[in-house]
Amino acid sequence: GVAVYVMRHLARDVFMRCGWYESSLAITIRKFLRGRCFSMLTVLALFVALFMSEIFSVAQVPDNDALNVILTIVFAIFALEFAGLSLTDTSYLLGFFFWMDLLGTCSMIFDISFMLGPDVTEPVFMNSDTGSSSSQNLVVVRATRAAKIGARAGRITRVLKILRFLPFLLRSDHDESVRMAKVISNQLTNALSTRVAFLTICIVIVMPLFTLFTYPEEDDSMLAWTQLLALTAGKYFAATSSGNATAMQSSRSLIISELEELRQFYSAGTYGPYKVQYGETSADGTFTPLEQNLSLSSLVWSFDAPQRQSSARIITSERIQAYFDLSAPRQREAASSLGLVCFVMLAMVFFGLLMSSSISVIALQPLERMLSVVRERCTQIFRYTENLRDEQDPEGEEDSEEYDDMEHNSEFVLLEKVVGKLAAIASLSTTKQEPELKENMNENDIMVLNWMQGTQVSRQSGSGQGGRMSSLVPKRSALEQAVGSPRAERIDEALEADGTRVSSMLTEELLGDLDSENFVLLDCPKEMRIASAHYILTAGSGGWSSWVRTNIPEAKLFTYLKILESFYLQNPFHNFAHAVDVEQTVYRYMLLTGTNRFFSDQMAFSVLIAATGHDVGHTGVNNQFLIETGHELALRYNDRSPLENMHCSKLFQIVSTTEANIFSQIERDGYKEMRQIMIDCILHTDVTKHADMIKDMGMLYQINSEAFDSMTPELAITSQKHNQLIGNSLLHGADVSNPVKPWELAQRYAHLCMDEFFAQGDLEKEAGIPVQLLNDRNKVDRPNGQIGFMEFFIAPMVTEMIHLFPPLHGLGGHFTHNIAMWAQVWENEDQPRAEGAVAKLATRIKRICGNMEVLVMEAESHVHKYASQSY
Repeated sequence: GVAVYVMRHLARDVFMRCGWYESSLAITIRKFLRGRCFSMLTVLALFVALFMSEIFSVAQVPDNDALNVILTIVFAIFALEFAGLSLTDTSYLLGFFFWMDLLGTCSMIFDISFMLGPDVTEPVFMNSDTGSSSSQNLVVVRATRAAKIGARAGRITRVLKILRFLPFLLRSDHDESVRMAKVISNQLTNALSTRVAFLTICIVIVMPLFTLFTYPEEDDSMLAWTQLLALTAGKYFAATSSGNATAMQSSRSLIISELEELRQFYSAGTYGPYKVQYGETSADGTFTPLEQNLSLSSLVWSFDAPQRQSSARIITSERIQAYFDLSAPRQREAASSLGLVCFVMLAMVFFGLLMSSSISVIALQPLERMLSVVRERCTQIFRYTENLRDEQDPEGEEDSEEYDDMEHNSEFVLLEKVVGKLAAIASLSTTKQEPELKENMNENDIMVLNWMQGTQVSRQSGSGQGGRMSSLVPKRSALEQAVGSPRAERIDEALEADGTRVSSMLTEELLGDLDSENFVLLDCPKEMRIASAHYILTAGSGGWSSWVRTNIPEAKLFTYLKILESFYLQNPFHNFAHAVDVEQTVYRYMLLTGTNRFFSDQMAFSVLIAATGHDVGHTGVNNQFLIETGHELALRYNDRSPLENMHCSKLFQIVSTTEANIFSQIERDGYKEMRQIMIDCILHTDVTKHADMIKDMGMLYQINSEAFDSMTPELAITSQKHNQLIGNSLLHGADVSNPVKPWELAQRYAHLCMDEFFAQGDLEKEAGIPVQLLNDRNKVDRPNGQIGFMEFFIAPMVTEMIHLFPPLHGLGGHFTHNIAMWAQVWENEDQPRAEGAVAKLATRIKRICGNMEVLVMEAESHVHKYASQSY
């Protein structure tokens, strides 16, 4: 059993890997073989195989030709069905019906005469002499009968196929909404009924096999009479040899008298002799008649020679050969076989119906009620599931046949997925929001965790006490002053207010990089950055660009970008170049993920505008610094995401001016909705909201994994809440995307970010307040810090983004390459290392990369499988 199970799954895996089962040819063959027309043909062929041999025997057809033609056609149909289903149906191969069909198909060779079947044109010869030759004849007879019983058993096993068409297996009282209960009902009834039927076959067919070795259990008078006649014929031969005429006449009279008694003995029976010959038997057993010596042909017998030679029995004993007509017993035997087959079929139907009724009352009806409630509740969670199943199985009932393969049935897989999703959701709900501190973490890892949690656990650096440090943070002038500032005027001179020169300012190389991951503006002038931001909003490849050109005044959009640029400070990292880079990254993510399937044009534009202003007015220090120093922003926003709230405020201050009011043509309700989208997106760029966002993304994927894996996210993202989560994750993912960019860019951005952190650390030292762990340039190991940041912060984000959108698998590829490169940089640094540190880091990198590579392979598989639905 174990060996068959292993072989079954190995064979399936081979066919599944090569894609044969899903090929158009395999699907066409499978639908044809499981269609109604071919099924009815196989049922007809089955009845022919069951009854035709016995019908020919009852009719005493004298030759094999017609029967051979008919059974050969049936054999070909059985073989075609067997081979076709074995090669195209995963649930059939090496299953229950596979073995039953194999036995039934092979048994046909015992009925076809040119294979291993009996030749009805040949009579049955028996030798009455004692010795080895007689034993051999009995063995032949027994083998012949065993073959016949085996053929009958093999044919009856195919009767199990008929059970699929019987009324008790085609119940119509199921609740059609409970599809899984229907499948369970059909398969449970099918399995139990076929097992009961198989048991019936074993009882009716196998038990008689034990009587084979006592065969023949019938009248031995034919052999006895032949031996009696042979004894008298021997006396006649002895008298002939000695020339004794008296003895010859006496012996001849005795033979005639015995023959008359033989005729009278069988005259009242249904079988008997129709000819007796006198002759001699050669050494090889061949009998030669000697009618000139003793003619027995003048006798009139009660029986005639049978039309079907296989119904004749010829018994030879020395000098006598007797011919018996067994047509009537053979007809009775064939009729008995027909009755046995009919009885077995009726027994199958009766006990199957009885079993079905019992199962329905005891198990299936309560199961249907239970599953109806389960499906109703699951429908609320998996709204898209029924749509997916309807699209993937348009044939419905016509393709419902199952071959005892419950573990591969789609309904059972769905049930397993439901349980798996519930377990995953429970795990997500109970998981702590922040990574836990572990013993094997180094100092840089702890720094990263504290930074993610927005906490400060290091001891105070310096001797002073922290107080209000607003003077340490650069301040900006009011908006009205900024609009007419010399800096804004210089930009006006380079860029025309109506934006007509925007496209011409962008180089072909930069335009070519707008849709790629190689886009970089670090070394470009401010005018080029503004032009790039404008081009993405109005002329990019996104479907929203036409809506923007229709509903957003181009001159005001251009003015907005100019003023926005002037409000960005010249920080090493959080500057306008970073804002446009994030805008371009969000734009690229939108193209890859196909947000046009579920984002409205207003939603897409809102997320992109939020990207341009998500760090406007950034002071170069983080929220924790503002809170520690009691900065006016922290006081204004009650220590709750002061920077992010300030970014939102400044963005809407800019668009509130007449010159930069890009929403002037939007209706009030539409503006309120877009404003809420942008606020939510920007507030979620706070790193303290990172863990909650990861959990929400994971929850969305676990509930709707089939939709996301099949690259049909629009089936799962059906509410504004989901749209907002995706918008938040795209902007936040783009904001921290530096580690998953090409290595040269990732390394450069990492150093700029660390320079800004270190500048804040210098301010903290100057003020005499605790230096945050990532900000101390004398303690932080840049490569090791990047590894910890990527492992604890970036890896979960990238994982969930790839789960939701498989086309983003390129992020995973850059992740594994870059973290390995940072490990190489760390290893090459000329610094003392703790014993075994290099080996520990290598093991750590291998584990991190291994997990990410598995995820990337799965995503690439989804993209390849659903290429026709590509974004």
